[in-house]
Amino acid sequence: MKLTVTEEAKKRIARYLSPDKKIILDFDDGVGPFSAVGDCGLEAGYKLVFVNCDQKFPDFDSKIPSNIGTIYYKGYTKPQLDEEMELRFNQHYFTMPLVSPHGTLTENVEVLDFTGVQETNDFQLTHDC
Repeated sequence: MKLTVTEEAKKRIARYLSPDKKIILDFDDGVGPFSAVGDCGLEAGYKLVFVNCDQKFPDFDSKIPSNIGTIYYKGYTKPQLDEEMELRFNQHYFTMPLVSPHGTLTENVEVLDFTGVQETNDFQLTHDC
């Protein structure tokens, strides 16, 4: 499995990229500290989460190589992903679609930066269906 971030998407997230950060691709299924309830609709929701590199998140037990570094994800969500993926930036809609050769996985990947948060239970997420 591999994820390529386009140059336009890299520019969009450049302020978050740093060697002292860990990158997580979270599938919003209600599991883990970044997913408060899960997605109430039928669409797939993904978040690109930046955390301190020394923080441990046991739910994110698998890795995807990418051109911006290793990206961690929940291994059991692999069926929701594809072998070849690309994160793009759509400047017309100001969104970041996640796509594969088989189609669009999601129209917009939300970007969250929690590098200032030290305790896992301090991630305050709300979800309104």
